[in-house]
Amino acid sequence: MKNNIAQKNIPDGWQEKKLADVCDIVNGSTPKRTVSEYWENGNIPWFTVDDIRSNGRIINKTNQSITDKALKGTSVKLLPEDSVLLCCTASLGEVALAKIPLTTNQQFNGLVSKDKTNLFPYYLFYSAQKFGENLKSKSGKTTINFLSVGSLSEEKVLVPPIKEQQKIAEILGAVDEDIEKTGQVIEKTEELRRGLIQQLLTRGIGHTKFKETKIGQIPEGWRVASLQTMLDEGLIVSHLDGNHGELYPKSNEFVDTGVPYISANCIEDGNVNLKKAKYLSPERASKFIKGVALSGDVLFAHNATVGPVAILDTEERNVILSTTLTYYRCNENKLVPAYLRYFMESPLFSDQYKKVMAQTTRNQVPITMQRTFLHVLPEYKEQKEIAEILSAVDEKIWVNKKLKEKLTLLKKGLMQDLLSGKVRTLIN
Repeated sequence: MKNNIAQKNIPDGWQEKKLADVCDIVNGSTPKRTVSEYWENGNIPWFTVDDIRSNGRIINKTNQSITDKALKGTSVKLLPEDSVLLCCTASLGEVALAKIPLTTNQQFNGLVSKDKTNLFPYYLFYSAQKFGENLKSKSGKTTINFLSVGSLSEEKVLVPPIKEQQKIAEILGAVDEDIEKTGQVIEKTEELRRGLIQQLLTRGIGHTKFKETKIGQIPEGWRVASLQTMLDEGLIVSHLDGNHGELYPKSNEFVDTGVPYISANCIEDGNVNLKKAKYLSPERASKFIKGVALSGDVLFAHNATVGPVAILDTEERNVILSTTLTYYRCNENKLVPAYLRYFMESPLFSDQYKKVMAQTTRNQVPITMQRTFLHVLPEYKEQKEIAEILSAVDEKIWVNKKLKEKLTLLKKGLMQDLLSGKVRTLIN
């Protein structure tokens, strides 16, 4: 190992280079939208960050194209295949690899290898991801919101021998492939879930006879009831929100540990993430009478963020709700909480509160209005069966999301080790 001022312990045979020494750095541009000749019937791919969102980081196509006149008549430049695309403003640190010649908007710089025999494009792609993460980290701690071409030129990149670059890229590429496949499984399972919710909550299980109701066709034997009716009949034993009036806690009253105080942002994928909770002392929490949720309550985000639903699952004796949440406490012998949760996630429920929100400029669904909403009620046994089917699908989604998280952490660790030379790959 030899020492270097910028980075110590560079492996033998590796070199530390300024990015400008190994790449041409080409800034993107946006042709004027008002000039139709630059855009209409374009045949030259034009890349933006939206292409990463829709097509992934390996770019084989773009959502938009420009014309030859735009390429010849503006400052936009055509980047060759295998250019690495790095966002240096707005979505700072986003990285993609072009597998087609393309142009980009001004948010991106193209990194074009000066010598592919000594700098493998996929290795540069992963190296750019690494210092892209550094840019994101810096942007969270400072006022930085862009990186100039001059500053980017000074970024350092470690350059191993070409065969080792290829091996590193092969390893990271294999992990990326597993991440992508797992993501596809999640997407397909979530699509299945949406279809099942629609099917099970309107057609049920094995029904052949149906009837029309105020909120659409449902199986005979099912019924439709307002939340107020469900309260009157004892299916829901309590329905309250976190409107605490003068008792509303001030910011200086929160403590490090104690009774959880949760808001809508704590709801994630049908569960309550108590790691995002704030805390009140037991003495302060004891002053709250309404808006105190218990384990098993169905929570509905009804203010500011509207729509997320979750079942509270906690060993805490109680949890204090903020003004953004309402709880629905079921009589579990008459109404299955998981069924209620899935119904409230369905279009049958969301269409009702969206109509309310469309009639006002306020992004909320008052608790009094919630009690007018209609619910579809199968027999208790079928409620359980529907909830069990959807819970099994949720379990598959959860398992694959955890797998994707593990693979993403694995990749992060591998990038740290392999791109620094801390762990060496086997070279024939």
